[in-house]
Amino acid sequence: MKILLVDDEPFALRTVKEMMESAKNSWEIVAAVEDGEEAITVLQEHEVDLVISDIRMPAVDGLELSKYIVEHFSNVRVILLTGYKDFGYAQQALRYGVVDYLLKPTSFESLFESIEKIEDCILKEKNLNRLRTKRERDILEKRLDDLLFGLPFPYYDDELIPRFNEILVFTCCLKDASTLQMGWVEINAYSAIKNIIEEWFLMYGKAYVTVQEQHIAVIVFLDDTEDKRIVYKEILGRLYETIQALLKIELKIGFGFPCRKLTELHVHYKESMYAMEDARKTNFSSISFYEDIKQNTDEVKHLEKKYEGKKNRRVIEIVLEKMKTKLSEDLTLKLLAEEVYLNPTYLGRIFKQETGESFSSYLINLRIEKAKELLRNPALKIYEVCEQVGYNDPAHFTHVFKKSVGITPQEYKMRS
Repeated sequence: MKILLVDDEPFALRTVKEMMESAKNSWEIVAAVEDGEEAITVLQEHEVDLVISDIRMPAVDGLELSKYIVEHFSNVRVILLTGYKDFGYAQQALRYGVVDYLLKPTSFESLFESIEKIEDCILKEKNLNRLRTKRERDILEKRLDDLLFGLPFPYYDDELIPRFNEILVFTCCLKDASTLQMGWVEINAYSAIKNIIEEWFLMYGKAYVTVQEQHIAVIVFLDDTEDKRIVYKEILGRLYETIQALLKIELKIGFGFPCRKLTELHVHYKESMYAMEDARKTNFSSISFYEDIKQNTDEVKHLEKKYEGKKNRRVIEIVLEKMKTKLSEDLTLKLLAEEVYLNPTYLGRIFKQETGESFSSYLINLRIEKAKELLRNPALKIYEVCEQVGYNDPAHFTHVFKKSVGITPQEYKMRS
């Protein structure tokens, strides 16, 4: 934890600093200053978790400093120390978000106890923030993966999208997976490439990499920078050289046109895939741009079919996820088709194609398997299980269950 000490009494400041430096290895004294103005400068230039400040100081006092902190650095905690037993100070300090208010002379034991409580809170918050950030990134990557196939982006996740002026889309594949060096396996190679790409584009914006079948798709949200003339070919060229130098891996890269709308992403993703396939065929260049290639009708048809196959698999993955989480609801093919913006008849056809079962048959089996799991719980009644797997009529549930399992739910529960 990074701590800033503020006190206009040099002896008291030095004493607290020395005691704290020897108290705990995790406590780092960023600075020890003698007035609030200096403290503000430190806060502007360094990362600080906790400020321990005297109240009575010339120029900017402890209360004014606390007010500044709550307005500009709301994540920074404050402990105020004072020799004045004034309840008004304490009230005002609380209004400014001060975590603790200790009267001088206070024992180091009391001060350290207060600091340790704050440290625990900060660690918990940082861990929660890390988990939240990871969860949000995972959700965004999944949503972007859907957008690559023209699937809708839920409005409630809009805030996850970074601000952008333009979006770049390109795809990469290994030149030859069979010639990987350094003991690489393909999936690990793509993970390493993903890390380099995401770090590489930090100077331009925010990059997200999703691993597809035998290639990776890269979506870069470019900042609204002053320089609108970023030379994409040069950027990709330098990125290619960096990956080759660091990982000793050769890539084939396909680049589509940049875009300004999320809804256009799938179009330019397909362009990048066509360009990547073009790069695969030649030994002259490792980077191919859609605008430069001459399209072969048969190849376009083949790639379109391949793309549609991947899109269908992704659609069915989404539908299956929704089915599993909504088993207690009145699920219909029409309802699910509306959620993925497809015609029900078409969804039914690709559902059977991908799962080997009709939608209705798959749904019954899913509900029966969930019912069997729930029936093994002695605390649940039959009618409760019935409701949780989407059947309103217990008699109908019993009929369907017996037809599928060979025995009634009651018999199954007794045997479990």
